[in-house]
Amino acid sequence: MTQTTSSDRDFLDRYGPWALVAGASEGTGAEFSLQAAAKGLNVILVARRPDKLGELASRIRQTYAVQVRTLALDLSTPSAAAALQHAADGLDLGLVVFNAGGDSVGGRFLESSYEAWRTLLQRNIDMLTEACHRFATALVARGRGGIVLVGSEAALGGTGRLAIYTATKGYALNFGESLWKELKPHGVDVLNVLLGATDTPKLRTVFAKHGLSPDAVQLTPSQEVARVGLARLGQGPTVVLSAPEGSTDSLVSARVRRERVEAQSRFLDNFYGPAA
Repeated sequence: MTQTTSSDRDFLDRYGPWALVAGASEGTGAEFSLQAAAKGLNVILVARRPDKLGELASRIRQTYAVQVRTLALDLSTPSAAAALQHAADGLDLGLVVFNAGGDSVGGRFLESSYEAWRTLLQRNIDMLTEACHRFATALVARGRGGIVLVGSEAALGGTGRLAIYTATKGYALNFGESLWKELKPHGVDVLNVLLGATDTPKLRTVFAKHGLSPDAVQLTPSQEVARVGLARLGQGPTVVLSAPEGSTDSLVSARVRRERVEAQSRFLDNFYGPAA
């Protein structure tokens, strides 16, 4: 069992005692789960593969001596958001990490049926929106907590071969930034974490399929993604992993994006009047 620090105890007080990680079986989701547990949080692990969930749950229990629950769930089903909420019934949940959202279809828009794309839309937009509504309602009533939306730098612009993926990630980015502004006065932090190429088992499988070497590109370690995501949770609304320190680029600068959300929100408050 690892020893917690004073900063870990502060994190536990604000975002504990329970965390739920959707898309937890491997890669960045597993790292968010491990690092939350290292800070003393009990964790609910959610993903499709029960074998992977069981392995991770055992590792967390043995290493950090916290409580762990698992839920094998396909997050693209219409009932997924309700199932996520049900998994936390009776628990004092303070942190929710949405890590699932990769492109499970792939290819050009017209190369797949709309039914195939509908699955991606259901998970990346409908499930995310409904689940955030459910969990944010509970967190606001509680008066503290956090929501992490693990996204992609693909949110920053469209590109061929990724039409639906980039569109859903753009939706999540704007949604998360808006939630950050609305929920912060109620003690709830929201953070978008936008990834570039990240070293995960899934990406390595894709590289191998196409005969590519992971060493050919610079990959961000999944451990670093989770570390930054948890460390910056109170500094939303958005962190772009590849952004240089102190960047003033309006697309990727955390400061510029925050100031833009604040300015636009002030304009709307002046136009419509502040929220009650």
